[in-house]
Amino acid sequence: MMRILFHIQTSPFARRTRLALAHKGLTVELRHVRAHPEFLEESRRLSPLKTTPVLVEEDGRVLGDSTAISHYLDRAYPSAPRLWPSEPDDALAVFEVASLVDVALGTVADLGARYYALHSSEAWSAVKTEAMERVQRALDALGQRVSVLSRPTIARSGWSAADMWLVTAEHWLATLPQRAPKYPVLAQMVSLGWRLPSELRRWADQHRNRPDMIALG
Repeated sequence: MMRILFHIQTSPFARRTRLALAHKGLTVELRHVRAHPEFLEESRRLSPLKTTPVLVEEDGRVLGDSTAISHYLDRAYPSAPRLWPSEPDDALAVFEVASLVDVALGTVADLGARYYALHSSEAWSAVKTEAMERVQRALDALGQRVSVLSRPTIARSGWSAADMWLVTAEHWLATLPQRAPKYPVLAQMVSLGWRLPSELRRWADQHRNRPDMIALG
């Protein structure tokens, strides 16, 4: 059985999982759930999370959630390059960046999609204001972190999960406005009012021509 990844082409969570698999040197069959409804149905049957990505190992074991998958890969394939550094200073930097990315992405996605139907509620303005302040603080903190780096990567040890998390998040957020006219849900996310710091764009520029980044399409 071939290793399988159920994914969405533009999802930052799926794209960072593909980068993690590439970093580990693991081949995988990609199954795009939006292009093939039968793949979506299969992925939801396999994982109780009912989200993508979903990884199916060659022996049939299944795991969802990009963060869980990445930690599993470090333990299942310890001889391959690490995704999450173990040296304390690198680990601190990597986990901080990854957590800030997830705060920003998760809040924008939830408020702009899952909970947007509540935007006519009297409570919406206060909830949105608090949530977007949290998003902007996370994005600004990320911009500040990369602006003072003396190297291309978050960790001194090199390319890591933090770089994968951040570069895919930057790409997703940066391309939302141009994709929004065709997709109402994306327009809702853009309407929330977050701002992508220019420091993040400049940091991401130096990684766009990596072979694994180009392979994402």
